[in-house]
Amino acid sequence: MRTTRWVILVLALLGCSSSDPKPEAPLPPEEQETDSKPLTVTVLGSGQAAAGGQQWAYQLLRLQEEGKAASYAQWFPPRSPGAWPVMMLTRPYDGITWTGEAVDAKWAARGNGFHPDDSEPGHHAGSSNIVYNISTPEFIASESFFYLYNGFGVLNVFGRFYAGGSIQNDRDDMHAGLRFLAQAPEVDRSRIGIQGGSWGGFEALYAAADAPAAVRPRAGVALFPLSDFARQFEYLETVIPSRVSDPWVRFQYATFFEPYQRRIIAATGGPPGTPGADFSRWTREHLAPRLTTPFLVLHEDWDTLVPVEQTQTLAPLVGPTMSPLYIQHLEVPDWNTRALDHGQLVVQYAHALTTVSLGYLLTNLGPEEQSLYVPFVQDALVGWLQAQRVLQLNGRDVSQVAPRLLELADPRVTLVEMTSGSVYSGSEGVAVLVNALWGTQYAAGEIREVLSTGLPP
Repeated sequence: MRTTRWVILVLALLGCSSSDPKPEAPLPPEEQETDSKPLTVTVLGSGQAAAGGQQWAYQLLRLQEEGKAASYAQWFPPRSPGAWPVMMLTRPYDGITWTGEAVDAKWAARGNGFHPDDSEPGHHAGSSNIVYNISTPEFIASESFFYLYNGFGVLNVFGRFYAGGSIQNDRDDMHAGLRFLAQAPEVDRSRIGIQGGSWGGFEALYAAADAPAAVRPRAGVALFPLSDFARQFEYLETVIPSRVSDPWVRFQYATFFEPYQRRIIAATGGPPGTPGADFSRWTREHLAPRLTTPFLVLHEDWDTLVPVEQTQTLAPLVGPTMSPLYIQHLEVPDWNTRALDHGQLVVQYAHALTTVSLGYLLTNLGPEEQSLYVPFVQDALVGWLQAQRVLQLNGRDVSQVAPRLLELADPRVTLVEMTSGSVYSGSEGVAVLVNALWGTQYAAGEIREVLSTGLPP
């Protein structure tokens, strides 16, 4: 689901623990057949985009799988010779203007703002409007910067929510992106990462589950992802009415989710339980056994768009390769006054969540000999860790925090403070933070051993 633009700007810079992936699950015969058909790649444009004071070469691509609608991507090849790690970023909402398709020209002419969702086949007189924002190649470069700076290639794959279609079409878009990486010469296919948030989190999880064996991602990050579409209908029809008594708030929920329901029904044939509706490929039971990529999943417990139960019920089915990091409150929310968003704390701690997620992805994707640069904002990281200390003192499970700090203390990592420009070795920076917040006196050289058994008590 959509978050505010500036939060996406911070969080989309995110993209696993080093747990080994599960054995690969075989694709169904119809998907194996799809992977055997050629993928046609057309370069629609190219250029240089500025980000971080540097210029980055990019290509604008049309990716055409036989029998499917065209998909579109912006590709930043690795700058240095040879095969390098690559991040694939799922981008469901970005408006792009360079495809040559009439639908993109129509929306570009409308400009940024709320508009009728009239490119979706199920649109009707009572349908809700949707938000449209144009993302220029330069904007996409800025959101790819931290990976580019570390020498990675970056493939941004556009879902084009505004263009209509269905959740199957979104799934096809992401699959085409991975198939492109299977043939791009600059890609180290053993070091592909994937990341997305909300609706893009669904795209990231399902793309990894559908990935051809040659480009199965090594690590992924999903922020508050939708993973089970049948249960999302249950949330809308049963859970929300049980939590929310205010008629106006209920109306807001119904209005917000109406465009999403249409795209789900376009693929399933109807809501769960209706004659002919088929959700067999859209539930956690379908996803979990196919999801062999290790994933870090971040989810706040006050999320009103994608309830945290989506992750809480998926993670046990996936097993130890999924690392859920829950953003927790001590209080119980008043659902009648909660805004429709992914939670207050994911905004408050956005910079800190960017840091730990980048640490997760870079250390799992980067070669052993590569130096890795992870940005952080000191006040934001301290604030988040203080909150984890309070949760720990109140008996909450914060067991996923130590592995994230352990990644930031990796010998390859240099921490770069974004407001001052100061740099620290990963172990030095983490030791200072832990000592300050837990009242300990660990040396930088011993902090990794300490964190390997968990946070200080």
